[in-house]
Formats: sequence, structure tokens, C-alpha cells
Amino acid sequence: MSKTVLIARPHTFIVAVMKPFLEENGYATDKLEHISGLQSQSTGAAGAVISLALSSSIVESAEEVFLKLKSMAPRTPVLFAAMLSLEQARPALERIAKQAGLQANILGVEATSAAAAQLGRQETFLYLSKDDLTFPERRAIAARLIQRHFR
Repeated sequence: MSKTVLIARPHTFIVAVMKPFLEENGYATDKLEHISGLQSQSTGAAGAVISLALSSSIVESAEEVFLKLKSMAPRTPVLFAAMLSLEQARPALERIAKQAGLQANILGVEATSAAAAQLGRQETFLYLSKDDLTFPERRAIAARLIQRHFR
């Protein structure tokens, strides 16, 4: 039986690239259609993916989806994703952490093995960009990171 990852804030990139990536790595995916389904769909999920894109089929912002998810399923590990590099996305991730009252440990594919030990924790924000899934060497690292994050 495969673990399920909730696509909590879908975006074209997430559905077209991230979903197959997760499935290749042994995860089933469940796409959130409306924020009202978050509680029922997050129950038992191994993790959640939240797009930082400006637009999504979910009208709520990445911050709103994250805060709602954390209020309903506080231990669910979250993966953030977007087209941007980690450094470009870092301010948005820091803002989300601050709004949630977390001292976030923000990790990407360049994570050191010591930092990667934090994977799977609620205060760890794993971030993957489109490039992380496009280039084979980065994709292999990303696969190892998600296996540790979505235990």
C-alpha cells in the first residue's frame, strides 16, 4: 500500500511535473479541489505539497492553505514548490513561517546531510523548484529528500 501525498494547493507545474515525480517514487497523490476538503483529505496523508505560485485552482494563498493545514494536521510534513529557485522563494517561505509562528528550517536539494536530518518535522520546509525535477542529478537528490520527508 503506497502512502498518499495531498496536492494541497495545485498549480499546472505541480500537476504536470510534481505529481508524476511523486508517483515514480512510490506515492499516491490526492488533489485538493476546494479548501473545504482539506480536513478530510489531509487525514492520514504522508505529506502535502503547496504551490507558491500566484495562481492556483485553490483560490486561497499558499500562506492560507499552510495555516489551515497546520491547524487541522499539525504533524503533516509539507513540501513547497514553484518555478523559482530556492533563493528567490526564500522570502515567501520565511513569511509563511513567521505567520505560522514557526522558526522554519528551509531546505532545498543543496541541503547538507546534517540539515537533512530535520526532514519530516513540522518546522522543516522542504522546497523543490522545477529545475530540481528537470535535471537528472538534482531529481535523484530530490527523490531521496522526499523519501525522508514523507516517511
